[in-house]
Amino acid sequence: MNVRHLLFLLTLAPALAVAQSDEWSTFPGAQNPAPPTATPATPAPVASPPAAGPAKNGAKDGAKDKEEDDKKEEPKSETKAEPIETLSPLPPPGAPTAPAAAQAPAASAGTPLAAEPEPVVVSQEERFLPGTEPHSPSTLDHSWTALDNQRISPNAFGSAGLLHTSSAFLGRKGLLKFGVVGEYLHLNNFPVQEAIDVRSAGTFSVSYVPVEWLEAFAAYSASSNTNNFSSPTLIQALGDVTLGVKAAREWRKGIAAGVEVRLQSFSGVGNQDVSRYAWGIAPRAVASFDIRRFAPEVPLVVHTNLGFAFDSTGSLVSQHRLNASEEFALGTHRFNRFTAGAALEAPLRAVTPFLEWNLGVPLGVPGGTLLSPDGSTVSVAEVMPHLLGLGVKVTAIKDLTLLAAADFGLSRTVGLGIPATPPWNLSLGAAFNIDPFQRGETRVVETLRERKVEAPVPPAPQTARIAGVVLDARTKKPVPGVIVAMVGAGVPPVASDETEGRFLSQELKPGEITLKATHEGYAGATQQVTVQPGDTAQVQLMLEPKARLAHFLITAMSVAPKRQKSVPVEAHVTLDGPTKLDVTTPADGTAAKLDAPAGQYHVTVKADGYLAQLRDVQVSEDGEMKLDFTMEAQPKKKLVIVKNDKIEILQQVHFASGKATILADSYALLNQVLDAIVTHDVKRFRVEGHTDNRGGKKRNLKLSEDRAQAVADYLIKSGIDPSRIEVKGYGDTRPVAPNLTRRGRELNRRVEFVILER
Repeated sequence: MNVRHLLFLLTLAPALAVAQSDEWSTFPGAQNPAPPTATPATPAPVASPPAAGPAKNGAKDGAKDKEEDDKKEEPKSETKAEPIETLSPLPPPGAPTAPAAAQAPAASAGTPLAAEPEPVVVSQEERFLPGTEPHSPSTLDHSWTALDNQRISPNAFGSAGLLHTSSAFLGRKGLLKFGVVGEYLHLNNFPVQEAIDVRSAGTFSVSYVPVEWLEAFAAYSASSNTNNFSSPTLIQALGDVTLGVKAAREWRKGIAAGVEVRLQSFSGVGNQDVSRYAWGIAPRAVASFDIRRFAPEVPLVVHTNLGFAFDSTGSLVSQHRLNASEEFALGTHRFNRFTAGAALEAPLRAVTPFLEWNLGVPLGVPGGTLLSPDGSTVSVAEVMPHLLGLGVKVTAIKDLTLLAAADFGLSRTVGLGIPATPPWNLSLGAAFNIDPFQRGETRVVETLRERKVEAPVPPAPQTARIAGVVLDARTKKPVPGVIVAMVGAGVPPVASDETEGRFLSQELKPGEITLKATHEGYAGATQQVTVQPGDTAQVQLMLEPKARLAHFLITAMSVAPKRQKSVPVEAHVTLDGPTKLDVTTPADGTAAKLDAPAGQYHVTVKADGYLAQLRDVQVSEDGEMKLDFTMEAQPKKKLVIVKNDKIEILQQVHFASGKATILADSYALLNQVLDAIVTHDVKRFRVEGHTDNRGGKKRNLKLSEDRAQAVADYLIKSGIDPSRIEVKGYGDTRPVAPNLTRRGRELNRRVEFVILER
């Protein structure tokens, strides 16, 4: 590069600097005319053009202003920002303002525009993405009969349930439940006359469900009791500890049952170490029945408990015999107990009222009586613990359940050896549910803003969506891969996900939408949903599993005569049960195959030239039932004739002498009777028994009834429904021949079959 080139570049440098400043500077100096503003402004007084030095200072001030504006800039929102129309910057103080007409060309020439004044945050709304909802959401927005209204919380022992009653529904796997229950009472003349008793107690508990069918829980209790008849007046029991496990599961839809075992330790007066502890164990069976699963319009859940309580609290104090006030303060029992409890709760939208009944029956009380404080004797039934509780749980708050309850004593008599039952006792509690292993919840925060300048009003939302979950109606577990179609909405169906059974529809037109869910192995489900513009409706679809079919393998073979083989028989087989099916057994000896719903079936087998047969069978889902029939050929000489309203037999049924035992030579005759009943479609009939006149009247009547019943039992065993048979014994009251001869008496000893309905 020569000297002339260098001088030429130095000459152009100032012009380049000015051009660069005009293009990139957001706040130009006084040397540049200001671009037009968004609104007309009063022209400022014209100042003298600044010198070179002040121009540099003006540029520094402009950079400082830009830095402050950058600091005020709002953090980026999680939602995508919409484009904002930009406006020209205002001129710095003292800069000349050109008329609007003169400034218009500068704006159209592409002069950079400044950012719009910062908008004002009006409100914020938090929404959860599908699949990330809280583990214990509020129930306030549910319907009155929603299954999720039942909030699982620990009771006074730490086990899932109400205040005293345990529930067989354990709650969701992985849920950690913390609970606290406080008790208070203030009574006069309790537990004896002129005594004033004030008691307060607290229990802290924790419960965890590591697997779906198991709950582990623990509780710590402390109590303080003041009574002017106890020594000392203030008795404190600190450090009562309960450890327990409960195994339960839902065996059938809405019906759960299991067992619970509690290990308990009871401290002495004011004691917190194990040197003066009593120990106890309390096993019990628990069962729960959710009526809503059978009648959704009835929001009721029933709980029952049965068990025993074994403890050694009677040995906590050995220095002297405790009086009634001291026994109540320490809660000491000298006898083990059989315990029973029942509860009824109504899980509604925001609250769950409940009713409890609890009873403890002392075991091993000598003579069934105890000594009362006044020296008289009272029965155990009068003093045993017997309570009726009323309460309510508030379930409307996310993750938190509040409890208030009152127990009312149904036993008002006091007996030494069993703590007195107070007339009333108040309880207040709270439970908090968390999931320590849940994945992080993803949130979408929508910020509603208001601009300082007028802007076009965005159009109102024209579409809506539906989000939901598909559950197995029996197990309440998510069902993945369910196809959910929006019938008539003109959008493609969606499928529930593989982990939580959730789905999210395409954009839909507002209005009433029909959802149709289908999945292999389940009955289809439909549900009507009304969606509003801009909303995402939440739904829960319950799929009923289809019953798996049972499999029948049916063969019919003839009775093999002597020195001959049995041969296959083409028999017409009818199965009447949950459904009615007909099949004919193949003549090649292979089995006829049938698939049918599980249940009990009444099987009828008929074949030309063979006696008909009946059989009752019970088959389970996906089970296989083999039915092999040995067909007996019809005899050449028929011994049974159906005539009018009777099934006449041409040969007597033979019994053991003086007994109701059928002899084997009459089996073939009764098989023909069975065949006549089946082939003539006799709906109902009566078996009548008759005897001769030998023996007493009562004995003959009883013998005739027994023989008629023996014949009926044989036919029932052969497959006749018992409801189709009546049995009647007449003794010797209806002879058909004189009892004067042996032949006459033989004719009178008979069994007759009378047709009642065809």
